Amino acid sequence: MKPEEITKALSWRFAARAFDTTKKVSDADLKTILESGRLAPSSIGVEPWKFIVVKNSEIRAQLRAAAYDQAKVTDASDLIIIAHRTDPETVAHELVERTATAQGKTTEELAGLKGMVDGAVARNTPEQNNAWFKNQTYIPLGMMIETASLLGIDNGPMEGFDRTKVDEILGLTAQNLTASTMLALGYRAEDAWPKTRRAYDDVVEIVE
Repeated sequence: MKPEEITKALSWRFAARAFDTTKKVSDADLKTILESGRLAPSSIGVEPWKFIVVKNSEIRAQLRAAAYDQAKVTDASDLIIIAHRTDPETVAHELVERTATAQGKTTEELAGLKGMVDGAVARNTPEQNNAWFKNQTYIPLGMMIETASLLGIDNGPMEGFDRTKVDEILGLTAQNLTASTMLALGYRAEDAWPKTRRAYDDVVEIVE
């Protein structure tokens, strides 16, 4: 893909608020978008997230109410809830196990990694770990937004919702999860306003 094609796709993209309910994202495109989130980088490689794709129309209606009646929750082709983990000690253990399997080693051979990850979790308060994990979820969110835009699929990220209600509707607390953001995917049913962004030289500084 040429650099100008990437820039064109990102310039075309806007935060869609109204979606065409008759148009659907293909399963293949949806999986590609989700895969881009799965492959996103994370701090120390902890991957403290889960992506919940809500297809059920009744549940999406409940989520719309919890999202202050934002129409895109129900009208978009697909709705992804990006949740983050609330059990940091378990996440740390899973990272060591996952790494050992990938490298064909025992967890004992990865004592250094285990110590680093356990230390990162232990030196934080529960509130700090929660903020750390929540902040990580914006990385896959950004990658999914970019991937969707490159595929010509409209998208609308959301933070405006009652997290307690969303967690309750989806039963997230019992899974050691809590909602961070939502991402609606589909095809726009409205004209986009001309994109306004600060000039390149206003936001980029090169120190040589």
